[in-house]
Parts: sequence; C-alpha cells; structure tokens
Amino acid sequence: MNQEDIGKFLETYTYDYYLEQALGRVPDTIDKREGSIIYDALAPSCYQLALFVMDLKNVMLDSFVQTASDGYLDLRAEEHGLKRIEATQAIVTGQFTDMNGTPYQLLEEGNRFSSIGENPVYYVVVRQTVAGTYTLLCEENGTKGNQYVGQLLPVDHFNGLGSGYLTEVTIPARDTESDDDLRARILKTYEVNQYGGNIEDYIQFTSKLEGVGAVQVYPIWDGGGTVRVVILGNDYGLPTSTLINNVQEAIDPTGNQKGYGIAPIGHKVTVAGPTQKTINVSLHVDTEVGVNLDLIKPTILAALQEHFVNIRKTWNAHNDLYQYSQVVYRSQLIATLLKIEGVANVSNVKLNGAETDVTLQLDNANQECAFLGTVSYV
Repeated sequence: MNQEDIGKFLETYTYDYYLEQALGRVPDTIDKREGSIIYDALAPSCYQLALFVMDLKNVMLDSFVQTASDGYLDLRAEEHGLKRIEATQAIVTGQFTDMNGTPYQLLEEGNRFSSIGENPVYYVVVRQTVAGTYTLLCEENGTKGNQYVGQLLPVDHFNGLGSGYLTEVTIPARDTESDDDLRARILKTYEVNQYGGNIEDYIQFTSKLEGVGAVQVYPIWDGGGTVRVVILGNDYGLPTSTLINNVQEAIDPTGNQKGYGIAPIGHKVTVAGPTQKTINVSLHVDTEVGVNLDLIKPTILAALQEHFVNIRKTWNAHNDLYQYSQVVYRSQLIATLLKIEGVANVSNVKLNGAETDVTLQLDNANQECAFLGTVSYV
C-alpha cells in the first residue's frame, strides 16, 4: 500500500461510517432515529473518532518524504544531511550625489532608504565601495528585493544629500525553498552519490551559495583537472561580477589546485556566467471579437517574459551523464499566449527571423542561456 492508498483508505472512516457502525450495534427495539437519546449519545463520540482518524492520516502521510510537508519535511531532510534553503536578502548598489551633483560620501552603516511607490521596500547601507557608491542590503527577505531599480528616498534626514538611485541588484535574493524543491533534493540523494568533488558535489555545494539560482558543471573543460562552473542568479538572470567573484572565492579562491576552497586538491575551477542568447520573437495574433490588440500587448509581453524565465528555470536540467540540452520551442510559446484572455489564435511565429525552434549550445566551448529580445507583430 503506497502513500496515496493509505490516505484514501483512512478517508473512508468518516463520521457517517462510525455512526452507522455504532447504531448498527443497537437493537432495533430501541429508538435510533436522529434526535433520540441513543443517537445523541453516540454522535459526539463518532465525530471525535472521525477527527482522530483524519489526524492519524496526516501524521502517517507526514512520515513519508513523498507526502510530508512544512516542518515534518524539514525533519526528514535532516535525516539525509540536508536543510531547507532559507530566504535571503537582496544586496544592491546605490549611487548618491550631493546638491551639486558630486559624489555624496557622508552615509554611514545603518542609514536607511526606501523605494518609491505604494508598497516601498526598505534598504540599509552596508558600506561605501567607491566615492558616492554604496552597497545596501534589503531589509526584507525574499525576491521582493529583486524587483526594484530606481530612485531611493531617505528615511532619515541627511545634510547636503541631493539624490540617490538604486542602480543594480548586485546579488539577487531567493525565497524560502518550497516543499516540492526540498522533496526533490531529498529524493535525489537516493539516486546519486554526492562525494569528493564529483559533479553532483559541485552542483549541490554551489546551489547552496547565496545568490545562486542554477548551476551547470563542465568537468575537464580545458584539460585535466579543470572544472567550469556556470551559474545563474537567484532571479534566473545573468550573474553579476560580484556574484561570480563570491562563488569563485568559495570554490577555488587561488586557482593553484591546492584545495584552499571547496574544490578538491588538483582541481582548477573557473566560475562564469552563461552566454546570453537573445531571441527576438515575431508573431501574428488574432484577437477575440471586441478585443483591441494594442490593449493586450503589455499582457502578451509580460507572458513572454515569464515564459523565458520558466525556460531558464530548467536550464540546468541534465541526463544521467550530466549532459545539458535545451530547446526554445515555438509550440510552447504559442501555448503560453493562448492562455491570455482575449487571444483567439497565434500564428506565423518566428524566432530570430526563422520559423524554427532554437537549440541552445551547451557544451565545453559555449554555454548559452535564452533571453527574450524584441517582440514584433506581423
């Protein structure tokens, strides 16, 4: 009996089941109708029995990795030496000038700023990197800190401060790992052996580093002992130079093959970002009666952008030999757009000017990653 069968089996023990069984043991010579003394005496007990079985069902399901959730899944993960990846805070870069437009250098650690808008995000100054340029930390955990670039407003008063702008999300934040993702990591421990600097070891270690959203590993990419680790940020965008440097420092800070980082002795690791493969999309959209195409173009653009993010979320998928492959399919793009309200049909779809799907190059020579370019209508 598997987990689903256990749940379905226990679900049959309902209030009505217990009440019917209990009343069936009472002689027919006694009044058993609803509202009778014997009925009213048995009903509360049967109700509590049904509640107990439902609690029992939840306890039993939470004892299996495949069906456990929340804290129970965390306990199962710890049995495998794993922990749920917690949400992080976005690290951003801000540039500040005084009233004359020259770099403002009087900010101190702990000074606070906010984004503009109805639901502002707050940032705290960490340090000054160069004149007028500061590293700031988002006060909120999670990907909300990845979504804003623009003007910063001071929370406190600063003499002589003219302007402040958040110019870059240097290290994107991540949300707390979901139950499904944690469950997949636990189950993967049954399938692969993570040990001693093998490919899976590199993947698992790098994935846990702050700011890393996806990882590809290419062993012997430039001769014996060389390893290329290619990463995406938590937002599944190209990694910043700061993130690449941080990961390089953690894995192989010196590159002298002496094992000063997590890389084993004899390994020379190069951390890099993938090559951006920009894909321009042209298409014809037929709208439903009464729908103006111009009005839904922003919705179409947002759907295409989300579609490409979802593509990048599976960029690190591989076979048993850790060979990577990915194709941008026109059919999947069409299916995404047909879900938009007001879109009746999508045709004549071209990717980079051709009516063909786009296969990304993912090998030792080049590691491509798909990004949406221009969108044009024909």
